[in-house]
Formats: sequence, C-alpha cells, structure tokens
Amino acid sequence: MKEEEVERLRGLAQALFLGGQYRRALHLLNSSAIVLRDLRFRYLAAKCLEQLKEWHQCLAMLGDAKVDEHGNVSSPHDCSPMYLDKEGEDHEINITSAVCYLRGKAYEALENRVQARSWYIAAVKSDPLCYEALESLVDNYMLTCEEESSLLSSLQFRKEDGWLSTFYSCLMKKHDSENIVEAKIRDIETNTAAGSPFMLALKSNVDLVACNAEYYYLCGEYHKSFELTSSLLAKDPFHLKSALVHLAAAVELEHSNDLYLMACNLIKDYPQKPLSWFAIGCYYFSIKKYDQARRHFSKATSLDATFPPAWIGFGNAYAAQEETDQAMVAYRTAARLFPGCHLPTLYIGMEYMRTHNFKLAEQFFLQARAICPSDPLVYNELGVVAYHMKDYRKAVQWFEMTLANAASSMSEMWEPTLVNLAHAQRKLKLYHKAVTNYEKALALSTRSLSAFAGLAYTYHLMV
Repeated sequence: MKEEEVERLRGLAQALFLGGQYRRALHLLNSSAIVLRDLRFRYLAAKCLEQLKEWHQCLAMLGDAKVDEHGNVSSPHDCSPMYLDKEGEDHEINITSAVCYLRGKAYEALENRVQARSWYIAAVKSDPLCYEALESLVDNYMLTCEEESSLLSSLQFRKEDGWLSTFYSCLMKKHDSENIVEAKIRDIETNTAAGSPFMLALKSNVDLVACNAEYYYLCGEYHKSFELTSSLLAKDPFHLKSALVHLAAAVELEHSNDLYLMACNLIKDYPQKPLSWFAIGCYYFSIKKYDQARRHFSKATSLDATFPPAWIGFGNAYAAQEETDQAMVAYRTAARLFPGCHLPTLYIGMEYMRTHNFKLAEQFFLQARAICPSDPLVYNELGVVAYHMKDYRKAVQWFEMTLANAASSMSEMWEPTLVNLAHAQRKLKLYHKAVTNYEKALALSTRSLSAFAGLAYTYHLMV
C-alpha cells in the first residue's frame, strides 16, 4: 500500500474514532492488512475496542507481549520505542508507552490488577511523560511506599523535563519521613522567588496545590488542608482530586454544612461518578446517620469497585456502630484491591484492638508498617497495643517513633500520643520525662483531662 493511501486510511479511521463511530472505524481498520504490520494502526483499533468495552479483543489486538513485575517488556516489538507525531505540536507521543498503558487499562477492567500494575509500570518507564499510567498506580494504591521510591528513581527524564521529578515526588511521597512534599514545595517557592517563570507556573499548578493539601491532611493539619482546598475549589470548582481531600478534611473538622453543599454540587454535576455518592456518604457519616452513609458508600463502590475512599468509608461506617464483622469484610476487600494502601490493614488492627485481641492487632499494625513505614499513626497504634500488653518499654519506643515521624510543627492531633508516652514513662518510673511530656500535651491542648490527671498523679508519686 502506498504511503499516501496509508495516511488517507489512518486519517479516515481517526476521524471515525473521534466521531464516536467505533464499530465503523474498527471495520475499516480490519479490512486492511496493514493493521497487522503497523503498531499505530493496531493501537487505534485497540482504542476502538476499549471504547466498546471489549477488553479481551483489545488485548488480542495489541499482541502477545509479556511483562515482568518490574515493568520490563519481553516483546521486541514493544520494547523498541516508536513515536507518533502530533500535528501542530513540538513533541511526539511515545506509542510504545501508550500501548503499555492501554494494556494496563484492559487488565484492570478484567480485574487482573497484578498484570495491570506491571503494564502501568512499563508505560511510565517507557515514557515518564505518561502521567495517566503513574496516576493509575498512585491513585489505585498499586505500589507500596518503597516501590514508589524505586520507580521514581528508575525514571529517565530528559533534561528539559527535569521538573517532572519534582512534581512526581510531591505526588508519590506524601508519607515520607523526610517530609519530601514540604521540602519540594519549599524548593519551588525558592525558585519562584529567584524569578523562574516556569517554577511560578508550577507553584500555582492545581495538582501540586492538591498534593500539598493532601500532605497537610495526612500530617493532621486539617485546618490548613481545608483552607487550601477551599481556595483551590473557589478558583476551579471542578477539580475532583482536591474535592476528595476537601471532603476528608471537612469530615475530620465536622463541617457538615460544607459537606452538604459539596455533595449537592457533585451529585448535580457528576451523578455517575463514585466521588459524588461518596460525598453524600461523608455528609451522613458526619451527622452520625451511619445507615444512610453505608448505603451511599455502597453505591460508590458499585459504580467503581476500584475507588479506595468508598471502601474505607464503608468499613468506618460499620465500625462506628461496632459492627466488627461487616467492617472487617469491607477492610479486607480494600486490602485485597489496594495492596499499596496501608489504611485497610491499619483499620483491621484497630478493630482487633477494640475487641481486645492485641496479638492479632499487633500483627496487622506491623503489616501496615511494612507497606508504609513512615506513617506516624501506625507507630501510635503499635504503642497503644504495647501499652495494653503492659510492655511499657516497647510502648515508649513506639510513641517516640510516632513523634519522630510526625510533622515538624506539632498540632493538637498529637496530644493523645504525648499523653500516652507520658503514661508509659510514668509506669516505668521515669517521672521527670513523664512530667515534660504531660506539659507538652497541655501546650497543645489545655482541655486534656488525661494530661491534667496524669500530671497530678505523677507529682503525687514523686513526693
């Protein structure tokens, strides 16, 4: 087939695809033998099958390439980079990366998350500009913290794309003990002050602001997180990633009116998105109507079974009414679907601790620590378990590690940890250290009855 005929065929097939005539575009491509020889045509045919939700045929069209768990593709046809020019733009699309990403989407739709994970990694490794693949890995918790770090260090950025390393660090390392997000944002602010117009644009990037808000949320700085997301949503009310953080912060702050308004807006604009039903569930959860909350969290999971917050909320709604068995089912489902998310395992441990099964609770907390070794909440729960098991020395170690992994600026969230640390030190007759930590707790919250009582009792024991 002549070159001009090939281009005419490709142009017609693309026009049909963009016009939503997927069956017709697929028939046109299949009627030409070139679809078997040219990866670009096979990719377009596979995109048609993607839109038609025919996932097995989509994978068959893309070929029989194999990938290992580290994202290394064994097929020479897919390993050699191919590029597709975009008219009117000064860069090219790495079609090899696009094919890997499409394979990942197909396997995820077929609920083969192991293969989906490997193909997403292959897509990012093939082209670090394939943001969609990285977003799928991060948002669906397919990687542990260690695996995220390993993937980020393996990416080969071009010199002009070095800024992506900064952005990806903020996106991935939200629990890092070295406060990576905070440090990277400081770097961006420093470069902005130095007059870099590109860094100025990056600093105001909505995705980066959303990452910063999520970082504050994970650090327990709920007010800061809520202020950031509120200002962001005032500028861009349809930025759904920040809307999710906004909802989570509003639940912690018990801002039920804000939750109600957000839920109404989301369900009006996005009735088919799981986030909208999750928002309604958050509102009912905040006003302690847990039955209604569960129904809406369940609706969110039925719309998208790979939406992590809905499964967590589903379990929390059961746990709030002490319905342990049902809560465990939700948490275990979340742990199976999202192996890179430590929260389901952490909550399973909390349920075992609530039922005084401390040995099992400790095992699950240690599993959560293996997935995310820098989340201070994990160490806090390990300290509580050790305290209940009367291993006060170990409890002190865990509580000290909690504070070491917490944010540099202590908030009221960490007052219970300081009180628990002081209780454990009092049990070990380390009275002066206990007094110091009780006073630190009272500096964070003057309403802490446990801190006042513990401090008074410690002074009594010192007499």
